[in-house]
Amino acid sequence: MNRIFRILAFVLVGFSLSAQNESNSPYSRFGLGDLQSFASATQSAMGGVGIASYNPLSINVSNPASYSSVFAQRFTMQTGGVHVTKLLQTSTQNQVVNSTNFNYLMFSFPLSKFLGTSVGLLPYSEKSYSFSDVSTNPSADLLFEGNGGLTRIYFGNSININKNFSIGANLNYLFGNLNSSRKVFFNDISVFNTKINKDININGFYFDFGLMYKAKLGKWNSVLGFTMDNGSKISAEKTSLIETFRSGGEFELIEDTISFDQQPGGSLELPTSVGFGVAFNNEQWKIMADYKNENWEEYSLFGVNDDLENSSRLALGFEFVPDKKSINRYYKMIRYRLGMYNSKTYLNLKNQQLDEKAITFGFALPIKRSGSLVNLSAELGQMGTTDNGLIQESFARFKIGFIFSDIWFIKRKYD
Repeated sequence: MNRIFRILAFVLVGFSLSAQNESNSPYSRFGLGDLQSFASATQSAMGGVGIASYNPLSINVSNPASYSSVFAQRFTMQTGGVHVTKLLQTSTQNQVVNSTNFNYLMFSFPLSKFLGTSVGLLPYSEKSYSFSDVSTNPSADLLFEGNGGLTRIYFGNSININKNFSIGANLNYLFGNLNSSRKVFFNDISVFNTKINKDININGFYFDFGLMYKAKLGKWNSVLGFTMDNGSKISAEKTSLIETFRSGGEFELIEDTISFDQQPGGSLELPTSVGFGVAFNNEQWKIMADYKNENWEEYSLFGVNDDLENSSRLALGFEFVPDKKSINRYYKMIRYRLGMYNSKTYLNLKNQQLDEKAITFGFALPIKRSGSLVNLSAELGQMGTTDNGLIQESFARFKIGFIFSDIWFIKRKYD
């Protein structure tokens, strides 16, 4: 256990340092920003599947019914980071942007033979954009900027009703800040420039639930999974500020405050969602598929919907391990993974709902004489289109994840 706590201390120090983030997605201007459909490096290599994933050595927050799969007396910590390179393209221009984050931390442990628990910190959404436009009436240059994001802290429990059936739930605390601004630089120097800034703070609780049913089909183990979020109303506060300013080189000289307004009693309406998953596995193979639907037409923030559409996601994943019990040939213990996904995002622009799709692959490298793993994954995909003046985002997303697992209350004969 001492090794686990030394690792934990190191990870917490890493989390206290702000990772450099150069992400820029103009589409994060809408709704809650760029939704971080959370998938660990383990899941990402297999298309992000997880609704029917029942793995004693990996924490699966996609379905809280999985927490009771944890081995008795085993403590697990899971953390990781991501690097994303995006190519933003229009019909006439392109730009490359990057982001790097060390972005999740999760723990799980059993409370009894039938009950497991998990707690963690995960990203929920990110708003990060900066782009310009031109106005002809009045004649002015426009600059749109946004930053911030939402973070999710969860505490979940799962219980095995019997050897085949488990249920679970997460209590989630969602919090963060979303900032957006619009600057108007008038070409008439006799007119002061204008800045409109909107800052929204969000914090509140919501639940999500999961079920799993396990059965034997010949030489294969099968799992059916179901998840549900019944939607929630979360507290929100908004501050709006309108100022006039003059540009002074790198500085903005504020001339006057035109308007200042605070709205402390607002709300965020989160959508309902349902997900279904199926998995088959034996000693060498895992085959999994997920489908999830989220009703974003129910969403509103201070009564504004942003014309969001219901979203859906279909994913397929595979894992192959030649011989996980091999002693002399390490490569036979490596888990080789492949997957793909196709999703309809919640964005509908110019009467076109934007798609996101990707192929994925990766590996799990076991650490000998332990249940620990180093997971590597890559996603190559794209979102959007260059049609009708829209932007296409082509991306390469690389993740590294660490699973540290140790046994409680058993004294080792070696270290």
